[in-house]
Amino acid sequence: MLRLRILFLSPAIGVSICAAALPAVNQLGYTPKAQKLAVIPGNDANPLEIREMSSGKSVLTVEAPLVYEWNASGEEVQAFDFSRLQNPGTYQLVRNGDILGAPIQITERPYEDVAKAALKWFYFQRSSTALDSKYAGKWARAAGHPDTKVLVYGEKRTISAPKGWYDAGDYGKYIVNSGITVSTLLDFYENYTAYADQLVWDIPREMPNLPLILEEVRWNLDWMLDMQDQDGSVFHKLTTLRFSSTVMPEGDKADRYAIGKGIAAALDFAGTLAQASVIYKKFDAAYADRLLKAAERAYAWAKKNPKNLYSQPADVNTGSYQPADENGKDEFRFAAAELYRATQAKKYLDELKANPVNGNGPWWGDMNFLAVYRMAKDAKLYGKELHEKAKQILLNEAESLLKAVDSAGYYLAMHPWNWTWGSNSAVANNGIILLHAYKATGNVKYLNAAQQSLDYLLGKNPLQISYVTGFGDRYPHHPHHRPSEADNVDEPIPGMLVGGPHLGKQDIGKEAWKCEDYAKADKPALAYLDAHCSYATNEVAINWNAPFAYLAAALQAIYLE
Repeated sequence: MLRLRILFLSPAIGVSICAAALPAVNQLGYTPKAQKLAVIPGNDANPLEIREMSSGKSVLTVEAPLVYEWNASGEEVQAFDFSRLQNPGTYQLVRNGDILGAPIQITERPYEDVAKAALKWFYFQRSSTALDSKYAGKWARAAGHPDTKVLVYGEKRTISAPKGWYDAGDYGKYIVNSGITVSTLLDFYENYTAYADQLVWDIPREMPNLPLILEEVRWNLDWMLDMQDQDGSVFHKLTTLRFSSTVMPEGDKADRYAIGKGIAAALDFAGTLAQASVIYKKFDAAYADRLLKAAERAYAWAKKNPKNLYSQPADVNTGSYQPADENGKDEFRFAAAELYRATQAKKYLDELKANPVNGNGPWWGDMNFLAVYRMAKDAKLYGKELHEKAKQILLNEAESLLKAVDSAGYYLAMHPWNWTWGSNSAVANNGIILLHAYKATGNVKYLNAAQQSLDYLLGKNPLQISYVTGFGDRYPHHPHHRPSEADNVDEPIPGMLVGGPHLGKQDIGKEAWKCEDYAKADKPALAYLDAHCSYATNEVAINWNAPFAYLAAALQAIYLE
């Protein structure tokens, strides 16, 4: 007789109380052609049997693989490869007579719903508008933060800058983080246009001529445009002076400020709007022209003020979004690459030659790899020398990630330095690098590694949790996200990728609003807590959701080709 083993967990998801050697798998399932791995802790020498659930028929037996220790969790694990199983259906993993874990699905479109939810989440992050129950369901809310009379910090004037997306679990809006977020979404649209065009989810339509993803992105682009000052400079952020308490958007009544300027904001603005101008031109030429002119003005301001770095005022405690080693070189590369594509003006090409790309990034503090992506795709436009160098940097990084996969028990493309705040976004961005390498070469090894990145985020990890709210057998229920904490709805908004585990411990402390120590094991992949207090591991952010949406949707698109 088969015996079902159950994994018991504490109410706040963290390290399991009883680990019964259950398989860690992608809880949403697999496409028929995908690489499929089940990672099981321990060193059992017995094979893994896979049975069709409806008939109980054994369809595949996988011999026990070698045992590896995964440093990030301290576990000994075995990774069973059942990729030969390609028939759509529902299956059970069986070992030593025990059914292990929940059923596994093989379907043609396992990632489409989660990709759409991750994209729709940007609607839930909209500022300056009410969310109607027709589109938001039980998460409907009143309008907050009209932002039509925003104080300019340190000056006696106001600006109007409505719309935009709330950045994360707070109600600030930040140009620097908006830049990489919008660019990532637009890059997905350009690389997988046919698939992106047919994705549909419920949001209010004001511009039905636009593909749905471009209409959502325009909500944020409109706000970015309003953050540009008359001289071409761009305000760094729009926030209150201090983070709000746990209230709904309409309950946050503190004054809102346009705070600071610097080359990072100006150049992220310039690169993103130049990129957008190329894409939107076929839908709205006048809007595209407005985007491009604003981008060129911002770039010109940055060229005149190359040492102007944002400085956080002493009485402001909202996010600074300014790396300690900021020098603007990566932002100049990104902006020049996109402006050259949009204008083909030689001055931007000369800038790229004088300030060559390197292997850093991508994350909000280093935009270098966005320029790598652009030049690696287009030899004709950028010339053989710049193209070949960018392509080599892309493939070198992809190979470096493959080496990380080879040495990891969970087959995760993750460098040791990626275990930091927002580690899940590093997983997703690494997956995007691998997808770019796959498109550049057609080599399936990069596609398989990208699949493992998605699998990790959706359950193939030591905590056996899907890190995306509303999806999987087990997922976060208590994200650090003010609307989710204050809306009196038990279920969190679906489609949010939480930041993920790491050992920074910024939210651990004795203060009432901080967490108790959830990182006692001192292993980065285990240092996670599903609780509102854990802003270091359980917050959400637009620049985390964007690469996750890209990864899930792109893999789905590729497998449908």
